[in-house]
Amino acid sequence: MRKIYLLLLLVICANTFAANFWQPAGTMSQGNTDYVYALAGASNGAVFASSWAVGMYKGSSATNVWNLSGLSGKRISDVFTAPDGTIYCFSKTTSTSYIHRSTDNGGSWQDVYTRAFANNYAGGGGMVFPSDGSIVAAYAVTVGPTIGDVATYVFKSTDGGNNWVQKAVIGAGFVGGMKLLRDGRILMGTSLSGVVMSTNNGENWVNFTAFPLMFIHNIMQADDNTLYVCDAYGPNRSTDNGATFVDVSPPISGALIEASFVDSHGNLFISYNHSNIYYSTNRGDTWTLIANGLPGTSYICSLGEVNGKVYGGTNNSGVLYFTPDITGVISANHLEGTYKLNQNYPNPFNPTTGISFSISKSSFVNLSVYDVTGKIISELVNSHKAAGDYSINFDASSLPAGIYFYALRTEDFSETKKMILSK
Repeated sequence: MRKIYLLLLLVICANTFAANFWQPAGTMSQGNTDYVYALAGASNGAVFASSWAVGMYKGSSATNVWNLSGLSGKRISDVFTAPDGTIYCFSKTTSTSYIHRSTDNGGSWQDVYTRAFANNYAGGGGMVFPSDGSIVAAYAVTVGPTIGDVATYVFKSTDGGNNWVQKAVIGAGFVGGMKLLRDGRILMGTSLSGVVMSTNNGENWVNFTAFPLMFIHNIMQADDNTLYVCDAYGPNRSTDNGATFVDVSPPISGALIEASFVDSHGNLFISYNHSNIYYSTNRGDTWTLIANGLPGTSYICSLGEVNGKVYGGTNNSGVLYFTPDITGVISANHLEGTYKLNQNYPNPFNPTTGISFSISKSSFVNLSVYDVTGKIISELVNSHKAAGDYSINFDASSLPAGIYFYALRTEDFSETKKMILSK
C-alpha cells in the first residue's frame, strides 16, 4: 500500500512540475521565427496557428507535429472555430482584406469574402456565432487619409459563410475583441470608443456605457458568467453581467497587453510585451508569474486552448503549450495537507507588517516582495523549510508609500497578494 501511495505522489509531483512550464509544441516547417498572431483549436484536437506572411499551420494536441495547412504567404491576423467545426480566419494585404474558410478541418481553404481597401495598414478583428445560425464578423480598415484613420467594418452571413452583407461602419478605431455573451448580447471592444454592443445579432450597434474606457484589447466571459474587459494594461472584472467593473490587473505597470485568455476552468492568462505572462485561478484576485520555459527573447502574442492544454503563439519561438496546474496541486494538497498564504496584517501598514504562511510538507520556499513594476524589493525567505506555519515581519521604512505585492513560491504552490504601504 505504501508503494502505491509513493507512486501516486511521484506521478502527481511529476505532473505538477510539467504543468508549471511552457513547453515547445514542435517546429513549423519553415522555422519558428515569425509572429504567431492567431491560434484556435477544434473539438477533434486539431490546433491551427498562423505564421505571419507564411501561412496557416495545423498541429495536434496529441503530437508536436505541424504541417502547412494552406493560405501560403497570407498575413493572417485572427482565426476562429465555428460550432459546426468550420474554421474561419482573416488576412490582409495593403490593398485587400479577406475572410477565409475551411470546411474540411484545414485540408483546403476558400476565400469567402474579398474586398479592396486602398492603403490599408490596419488589421485584426473578431467573429461570433449567434444561436440563430448567423455569423457576425468585424475587422479594422484604414480609411485614410492617414494611416491612423481607422474604422471597423461589421459584416454578417446568414448562409453559413457563403455570402456576407455589410451591416455597419463604426468609426471607433481598431477592433479589440468580440464576444457573444450567454444572454445573447454581442460586445465588441474598440481602440477609440470603448465597448460597443449589439442586442440583435449584429444588425445595430450602440455604446456599452457601463465601460467607457478607450484602447480595449479583448473581451472574455468565463463559464461562471464572470465578464472581463481588458484595456491596454489589464483586465477589468464584472460579476453583475456588466453593470459594474473592478480593475483586477496583475502586479505590473507600464507594459502593454499582447494576449489575454480565460480557459475552460475559468482561469485567466494575461501576456505582456516584455516576456512576462501571468496566471490567475481566482478571477484576478491574485496572480502568479508563469514565465518558466519561455525563451528570453520571446513573448506570447496569442492564446488558445485545446484538450486542456493552453497554447501560446510567440513572436519568434513558434507555439508553446502550458498545462494549468489544477488537478496536481489539489491532489497533492489532499494527500499532504494544505498550503496557504495569508493576507498581511495590518494592511494598510506603516512601516511594518506581518506576513504568515503555511506549507504542508518540507520544501524550498521563496517569499518575496515586489513593487508595481514587478521588481523584487525584498526577499524575505529563500531557503528550505520544514512543514508548518510561519510568520515573517516586513519592514518598509525605506520604501515610499504605495501598492506592493508579496508572493509565496514552493515546488507545488504559488500565490500572490497585494498590500498597501501608507505613510
